[in-house]
Amino acid sequence: MKIKRLSIQNSFDATLKDSNLENLGIDISELAIDSILEDGLLKEVPIVGTIVNFTKFSANVHDRLFLKKILTFLNNLKDVPMRKRSELIENINRSKKYRIKLGEKLLYIIDSCEDYEISELIGFLFKAFTEGRITYDEFLKSASILKNLHISDFNWFIQQGEDHRFQLDDVGDLISSGLFELSYEQLDVRVEDEDDYKTLRESPSSKYKTNIEGGGIGVQLSLTGEILLKIFSTSYQPKGDL
Repeated sequence: MKIKRLSIQNSFDATLKDSNLENLGIDISELAIDSILEDGLLKEVPIVGTIVNFTKFSANVHDRLFLKKILTFLNNLKDVPMRKRSELIENINRSKKYRIKLGEKLLYIIDSCEDYEISELIGFLFKAFTEGRITYDEFLKSASILKNLHISDFNWFIQQGEDHRFQLDDVGDLISSGLFELSYEQLDVRVEDEDDYKTLRESPSSKYKTNIEGGGIGVQLSLTGEILLKIFSTSYQPKGDL
């Protein structure tokens, strides 16, 4: 098992840094895994060949699905020049800030995606990093949220975000997704009548009327929610600088 993980890691690193991905310009979602395994499609891509070799000797469903998730991720990088990919990866791998190398981190993220639709979105997000639209830290934080979302929830989020309108009742279970933060209105308590207030000072036990305003709970986008809308929504304009 350790040899298998190491082989996949090395071939994925080679794919990211040194492979021409232009041939991935196909509809991966319509491509059957069996056709890749049996017909040798995309065999020039190192990670494909490695997983195919392992899968030939096993009916491992996880490996088959994992391959499709990797391909949908890589498909978004087909227009990113090989040299640029290699430089970015080397810069992060040499950095003392990150303990896990970029390729290994990406494999963790891709493997934890629910399906290939989400891994495709992760690929699009990573492409935004290669284009300098977000930082590596922003990619990691955004990917950690995105990989745990169901595709229908993500589509709802982007659709609602076009108008930047979110209500607490509509957000539902997504309130704990990391896309949102709760906002609290300041509670304002006032004595309705000035005479009542004077009476209160003279006789604390006296009754008086108060007017209470605010105190409601709302919802607003988190910074990571802002980033995801910035990347995936064409008409959304984020507040402030991201």
